[in-house]
Amino acid sequence: MKRTRKNQTSIKIKTTINGELIEEKEGWKKVRIYGKPYERGFAHGVLLCKELERVKQSLEFIVRENLKIKLSEYTHKCKTEILPIVKKEYPEIYQELRGISAGAKQMGVSVSILFLVAWNSYLSFNPPPERCSAFIATGDATESGEIVMAHNTHTDFLTGQLLNIIMTVEPLEGHAFTMQTSPGYVASSSDWFLCSNGIIGCETTISKVNFQPDFKHGHPYFCRIRNVMQYAKTLDDCIVMMVEHNAGDYPCSWQFGDIKTNEIMLLELGLEIYSVERLFNGIFHGMNSAMDFKLRSLETNDTGHTDGSTSVGARNNRLNFLLNSKYYGKINLAVAKMIISDHYDEVAAEDKMTARTICKHSELDAATDFMLKGCTDGKVVDSKLAQNMHFYGRFGSCCGRIFDIKEHVKKHPKYEKCLPFIKNFERYKWTHL
Repeated sequence: MKRTRKNQTSIKIKTTINGELIEEKEGWKKVRIYGKPYERGFAHGVLLCKELERVKQSLEFIVRENLKIKLSEYTHKCKTEILPIVKKEYPEIYQELRGISAGAKQMGVSVSILFLVAWNSYLSFNPPPERCSAFIATGDATESGEIVMAHNTHTDFLTGQLLNIIMTVEPLEGHAFTMQTSPGYVASSSDWFLCSNGIIGCETTISKVNFQPDFKHGHPYFCRIRNVMQYAKTLDDCIVMMVEHNAGDYPCSWQFGDIKTNEIMLLELGLEIYSVERLFNGIFHGMNSAMDFKLRSLETNDTGHTDGSTSVGARNNRLNFLLNSKYYGKINLAVAKMIISDHYDEVAAEDKMTARTICKHSELDAATDFMLKGCTDGKVVDSKLAQNMHFYGRFGSCCGRIFDIKEHVKKHPKYEKCLPFIKNFERYKWTHL
């Protein structure tokens, strides 16, 4: 697309930026940024200044509640362990972060580069929880024979509510990509992305790992996956870019697909151990338990892989049944939406919204103390949509549940401290993005 003044966005302070707000609908905010790293970062900061203010107001609470340390201690850790790596090894990302900071400042929101590095690094220091359900299918597993991918985010409601940004990035070098993300992030963090060269991807975390990240010998995950989105040309490139300089932070079961070749891949990445599987016919699914036996046995304390009384085991069993039995050969966008919104609880042997279901609801489950965590979105895509970096998404949860924070606190007063930070979830519809 040729850049002209007609397709540049003019902000009321008379600053012309390399970006635009495309639309806001059904809880999502869709933006586009382009050009040199600093320029597109500046546009990011301007377009998402209000959302960045919410991040600024929330990060201290997020760090205190989830990392159990003060924000000052956390930012110092990021300053000594992460910032030097970003500046030295990823100058393009650093310039983009500089731009975000400057763009936000232009709009009256002060977020330093260090603050943004700390925000982008949050998942690297947060022990990976049971975060997300997902699958990718191809060949004789799908109705069309082409790729279908689906993912939902399981997270605390505060960070989940910040993940309503759909950002298309058009850099001068590498290729364009569209990702679900949070304001201030240079990667996705929910890890849902579609690239203009046909590479698509998502992930589910590997929980209960028994190691700590090693930034003396590795690089933060958000830098590595950002490089994949922008520069990987093949699935082989995805492996190299994620494994090389792996720090073991945010270990995941990565699901990649190449719509040009119809091949899908599962890359499971721990600290010292990783595994790769590739298929032209079949399915990979993820539910926060490593599929690779060696990785699961040696680098995690996970014993619930097929135990239906656990969240990972119940979702593993249910996904396996739905994908490899009930819907094998029939998987399309409509089926993908049903699967990723499924509420069958293996223990109850009925549909029941709990922490064990594919569309997860810890907020409704006594076993998880009604914690403010669960499914906060759903996304589905097929090869046809991915050609244009489009997909269908539903914000709030796959099933469209309504959540009222004040009513929840009335029933569970221990969460009153969350009132200033968490908003309600409305019932949004699936929408084309």
